[in-house]
Order: sequence, then structure tokens, then C-alpha cells
Amino acid sequence: MAYAADIPAQLTLSEALNIALTNSTVLREAMAQLDQTSGQYLQSRSALLPQVGVFARQSIQTISLQGFGIDIPGLPPSSQQGKVGPFGSMDARVLLTQDIYNLASIRAWQSYRSRRESSRLLVGDSREIVALNVVSAYLEALRSKATRDTLAEQQKLAGDLYKITRERVDQGASAELDANRAMQKVNTLEQQWQQASQSYIAAKLNLANILQVRITSDFEVADSAAYGAGTVPDRSAVIATALATRPDYRSAQSQVRAAELQVKSVKASRLPTLGLRAGDGQSGNSPVNNVNTYRVQGQIEVPIFTGGRIKGEIEEAEGALREAQALLDKNRFQIETDVLTAISGIEWALKEVETSARNVKLSRQEVEFTRSRFAQGVSDNTEVVNAQDRLTQADEAEIQARYLLGLARANLARATGAAERTYRK
Repeated sequence: MAYAADIPAQLTLSEALNIALTNSTVLREAMAQLDQTSGQYLQSRSALLPQVGVFARQSIQTISLQGFGIDIPGLPPSSQQGKVGPFGSMDARVLLTQDIYNLASIRAWQSYRSRRESSRLLVGDSREIVALNVVSAYLEALRSKATRDTLAEQQKLAGDLYKITRERVDQGASAELDANRAMQKVNTLEQQWQQASQSYIAAKLNLANILQVRITSDFEVADSAAYGAGTVPDRSAVIATALATRPDYRSAQSQVRAAELQVKSVKASRLPTLGLRAGDGQSGNSPVNNVNTYRVQGQIEVPIFTGGRIKGEIEEAEGALREAQALLDKNRFQIETDVLTAISGIEWALKEVETSARNVKLSRQEVEFTRSRFAQGVSDNTEVVNAQDRLTQADEAEIQARYLLGLARANLARATGAAERTYRK
């Protein structure tokens, strides 16, 4: 497959979704499955429609009357006696066949119609999966970028502290140990920044892989809409919405209906079937010497003994029905779990975001207080370095909380079958 256009230099979440939904192999596989079930549906429907064909033949032949059991008395026995021909034989006609009543075929057609609907819904579910994967990867890239940028700011603070400390050492107001301690902090933050930069590159490469375009990290992510918005919804209402709209659950329901109809189709194969066969055309010894002939035939078929075939087909169909019902129940339990887990995650993450934001504010104040004390000569720079450590931890906690909040909201959107609708503007 040819690569799509390059990733924009500033990639928004909406653009990422559009790219992924255009290129995704997951969607291509789902569409291929839909094509297959659509073909099976058309095949099953054809059994209910008239079948029309054209037949024509022209032959030159000889026949033996004795071969047909016609013995002409008085003729001496010879291989040539009773031979007729050669003569021409021509027949050309239009043939029509039609099942007038075949309940088994009707139920089979209805079953494949439900299977086709199930596959169509699975295409929608595949779009939801792609959307969740894109949002998750985008959030990971945002988190890595935020960590990198925060560490860059802290590097500047540490560098400023080292300059102040060096000046105080040169003035004889501080010990060389203070300068050594400040430089260690600068180096530590430099290492952390390098690691965060590499993590950001890896996250962007992973995002590009999910988008299935030319693999590159030469772009930036900065769309805060990925974190989502809104308050915590009511659990019961969300579960009811999810069961009514989530594509994979509706697909499982269609599979159950298809299995039920397949059972009815197999059971109906024990019933009589009515059919019509008709043909009209020309018959003679050549295309110019012929007469019109026709044949109309009605027929009824009644299965009497099938050697256990129908019984076996019924058992197989009923087993498939029980399996489909079990999968539907499993799907429902999973949806309820997904919804409740996501809502619980949102509630927890909202509290974490609020708490971590307060802690970041306090940590920044602590850094300012300790820097002021150090500048006034009240203490050495140990307090400042320790305060910067706590600020680093507080910033990372806030970044992690925002990431987990965005991920929980994305999981809730997926759990309700609204991931694409929520994030693709």
C-alpha cells in the first residue's frame, strides 16, 4: 500500500484520527469480512429468486433402435440392422426454475442477513478500536512531551542556582561543596531531560506506526483536547447507553439472531418444498426446421428419511446458538466492567489532578522560599536542591494524573461506543 501524506508538523488529535481511519489495516480486515458476509447473503437470497438460463444444442447423430429396445421382426441379425441416421437434432429454449415455498431457504436468507448486519457493526467497532488506540498513543506522546518540557524548565532553575552558588563561592560567602551540590543537580536534570526527550521520540514513532504512515518523529503534538472534558456521568445511565449503542454488543446480538434463524432453517428442511420448472423454445432437426415446444412442471419434495443428517444439523445449529448466547453474555459483562472501571478511573484521576496541582503550587513556593533564604545567607543550598527534587516529583505527579484522566475518559468513550464521535471533530 502506498504511504499517505506526511504527518503535519503540528499534529492535532482530530488529524491523527482522520489519518488512522484512512490507513488502518484493522478497518481493511473488517471491511473484507463484511464483503465476505455480504457475498454469502447474496448467495442465500438467490435461492429465493427465479433462476433463468438459456440452453441450446445442435447435433448430428445416429441411433440404434435395438439400443432402445425396439426389435423389428424379419430383419436378419446384423450390427447395421435397426440403425437410424445420421440425422440432425436441435433444441434451444429458455429455462426457468423457482421455489414457490421453501421455508428452510427463507430462514437461511434471514440468518445471513443478520450475519451481514453483524459484520457491518463490527466495522463500526473496529473504528472505535482504532480511535482508542490513536487517543492512547497521542496521550502518551503528550505526557512524554510535558515531562521533557518540565525538566527543561527545571534545568533552567538548577542552572540559575548554580550561577548564584558560584558567585557566592567566589565571594567567599559559600563553600565549594555548595557549588558541587548545585552542579550535581544540573547534571541529574540533564540526564533526566535526555531520557525524557528519547521517550518523546519513541512515543511519536509509536503514534506514527499506529497511524500507518511514513514512520517519522519529525512532528509535534500539542492538542490538549486529547485529555477530554466533562464531569463524571451516572453509572446506570452510561451502562444502558453502552448496551444500546456499542457496536460489538449489537454485533453479538445480531449473531444470536442469526444463530436462532439458522436453527429454524435447519428444522424447516424437514418440511415439504414446492417448486416450479418451466422451459420454452424451439426443437427440430436444424435451426430452420423446428417447432415451438414448451414444458411446465410443478413439483413437491418431501424428505422421508435422511439417515440422521437433519438431526445432526439441528444439533450443530443449536450448539452454535448456545455459543453465540454465551458470547453475548460475556460481552455484556465486559461492557459493564469497562464502563465502571473507566468511571472509577475518572473519579480517581480528577482527585489526583486537583491534589497534584496544589502540590505543584506549594513546591514552587518552597523553591522560591529556599532560594531567598540561600541568597540571604540564612542557609546553604541543600534546602534549595531538596526543594527542587520535590518540585520535580510534584510536576511528574501532575503530568501522570492528567495522562491517566485523559486515558480514563478515552476508555469511557470506547466503553460507550463513542470514541470516534468524541474525539474526531
